[in-house]
Amino acid sequence: MKADSDLASLAAASSTGVAAPATEIPRSASSFLLNVIALLIGLMAIAVSERVWPGDSGRASLVAGGAVALTIILAEAMTIGVATRNSTGLVAGALRPVLLTDAALRTLGLAVTLAVVALVYWLLPEYHGSFYAPYWRFLRAIAWPAFCLAPLYFLWTGRRLMVPDDAYLQLGRLAAGQGCGQIDRSFLRAHFMAWTVKAFFLPLMVVYLNGEIGSVTVAYQRLSWDTMQWYHFFYELSFLIDLLFCVVGYTLTLRLFDSHIRSTEPTALGWIVALVCYQPFYSVVGTWYLNYESSLYWDVWLAPHPMLRTIWAAMIILLVMTFALATVSFGLRFSNLTHRGIITSGPYRFTKHPAYVAKNLSWWLISVPFVTQSSWLESLRHCVLLLALNGIYVLRAWTEERHLSRDPVYVAYALWMREHGIFRWLNLLSPRRLQGT
Repeated sequence: MKADSDLASLAAASSTGVAAPATEIPRSASSFLLNVIALLIGLMAIAVSERVWPGDSGRASLVAGGAVALTIILAEAMTIGVATRNSTGLVAGALRPVLLTDAALRTLGLAVTLAVVALVYWLLPEYHGSFYAPYWRFLRAIAWPAFCLAPLYFLWTGRRLMVPDDAYLQLGRLAAGQGCGQIDRSFLRAHFMAWTVKAFFLPLMVVYLNGEIGSVTVAYQRLSWDTMQWYHFFYELSFLIDLLFCVVGYTLTLRLFDSHIRSTEPTALGWIVALVCYQPFYSVVGTWYLNYESSLYWDVWLAPHPMLRTIWAAMIILLVMTFALATVSFGLRFSNLTHRGIITSGPYRFTKHPAYVAKNLSWWLISVPFVTQSSWLESLRHCVLLLALNGIYVLRAWTEERHLSRDPVYVAYALWMREHGIFRWLNLLSPRRLQGT
């Protein structure tokens, strides 16, 4: 096909250091318009849930997450046909007859995987206590439907897999004592790396989403003509939007929806710079090493200037909403440290890292480290610390690009963005680096 040959030529050009002409942006793995529609349905589901079950954030998150997921799944099936994409690793027609034994072994492989995750949760003190209580409730709510549907899913996909000996089948055989000498360790390594990502991030996102639903509800109830009340509402809403799609993304990693994890970040540096930005690690790094905040925030600093304060608030909301919509762009496919399809729509239509750009700029506007009530040296110290934190996100962007550049679609996207993105004048990324060389 012509599209495939174009991508191949772009990849070849990047490997030689010569940038091929970028004619158009590659098609996104997810439709931004469909995802925004799903977002609106999800927000309506939260509003209805809060009326029917007041104060039950856990139920609201389940209802909203289900509404978002179902909307995207049905819309993509009707408009994009994700189940027939080559990237799923599935074919439209059955390649082999129904094999109940293989489906049972894959189900056993899933059970073994979940048992390993449960063992890690039990061993680590981090997962003891009340903080993760919303996550345990979330798991109890989805456990039985998942276990009932898993065998049916493995029956259907098992007949259509291009590579029949997937990780679940191999792990099931290993657990059953069958074919231990035929195990592909690279498959199992990739399998458990992907599950490590899910096991680490999903608990955090579920807990934070439950908290944000409560915060948005309170902020909505306090709305008045006061500009700051609207600021607080939209600020909290931006994080609710982000977390809602995070929970959906980390939960639904399935080939059937082309939302499976295709590859996981292969380097220790990539994992370190990502994990350091999240709890429990950031509670140490952010408190004792990169604490750039002072007691003076933007709203106090600009209190004597109401008009300027309103403009400043609007800029912050624009940035945090851009950050949230960048997550929405992924639909079912959001996940740190993984490749689940290249996103080129929504905010990614304008720059490669809209979430990181917006998030880091918002921190400067919120904490105003360049303003201080003490000495200019203290202000300089805060600015340097925030720059160091910004540097961590630069490293995150670099390691992510190095990982994604194994996909020629990302090479094509990066080359197009190099010529047409809003930051093209910086020209930070050379074509050679797109191949990780």
